[in-house]
Amino acid sequence: MTSTRYTVNDVMTETVVTVTPDTEFKEIADAMERWKVTAVPVVEDRGSVVGVVSEADLLPKEEFHEHPPGMIDQMRRLAR
Repeated sequence: MTSTRYTVNDVMTETVVTVTPDTEFKEIADAMERWKVTAVPVVEDRGSVVGVVSEADLLPKEEFHEHPPGMIDQMRRLAR
């Protein structure tokens, strides 16, 4: 492993859809649908990748969109 930090542009040859750490849920979901991708890299201002958001990451948020769970339900879900 090297300690070199790569940007998205360093490792990708095609157009890459990215989001920033403060991108809202709906914007991420819209971008995934529009570009037909299942995950997007999260990049800082300088273009450094700090993470990835996938469809699986968005599912729990959407699952409770209409009726947020109570504290006990959240704890049970985390335990599973």
